[in-house]
Amino acid sequence: MRHLLAIGTFAGLILAASVHLRAADTPAGDEAVQKKIDTKARRLLDAAKIDDPAKAEKVKAILGSWFVTMWDWHKTNDGELSKLWSEWNKARSVVPKDEFPGEVVAHKIDDFYGPLKSTYHAVLAQLEAELSPEQIDAMKEAWSRSPGMTRTYNAYLETVPDLTEEQQKVIHDRMLLAREDAMLTDADKEIVNIYKRHKVKVEQYVGTIEWAKLHSAFANKAKEQQQQQQQKPAEGTKEGAK
Repeated sequence: MRHLLAIGTFAGLILAASVHLRAADTPAGDEAVQKKIDTKARRLLDAAKIDDPAKAEKVKAILGSWFVTMWDWHKTNDGELSKLWSEWNKARSVVPKDEFPGEVVAHKIDDFYGPLKSTYHAVLAQLEAELSPEQIDAMKEAWSRSPGMTRTYNAYLETVPDLTEEQQKVIHDRMLLAREDAMLTDADKEIVNIYKRHKVKVEQYVGTIEWAKLHSAFANKAKEQQQQQQQKPAEGTKEGAK
């Protein structure tokens, strides 16, 4: 892990230097990239509410290096990644509904993101050295604000209002995983797919909860009927004795 962080830190410093070129030396293409970095970083910096200008610039440099790394990875891998997501959607469209084929493809997608995820973790360690957990959380919330982790989680609570705290935590933790995976792209369609991949797991979990309730109600009803049947002979014997 220390070796990975060292690599990530070194790469981050090189990329940070490369994305902060002087205006006079910046080619037109790099100016467009810098503008894109500035726009995306500003949204995250505003969400984190960083008061120290020097720290804000340092965080912006870290974010800028991550953006460039992420975009380069996607340029190389989006062709294959798009095929996997198409395969996932196709696998889930079977009738009758069966999530297992889609889950097999989902694991392939998780593995495909692996190298980029390792780099992201190294960058995240750099951010955690500069920002509080609350500021990191705010930045993650701002990144995938649509569909959004909190918004989606609250929708589940409204849909299934009688969840226990333990059940709510299971769903909340799953949506946190969705938000974390969504940090690996800035493409809206891909973010929606990533959330959908985790929402499938939530809905399966909610389904098991609802089935457990139905099964419990059925078992209780059968138990009541059995008790009533057992009471009837006893009442008949009592009437005969009179």
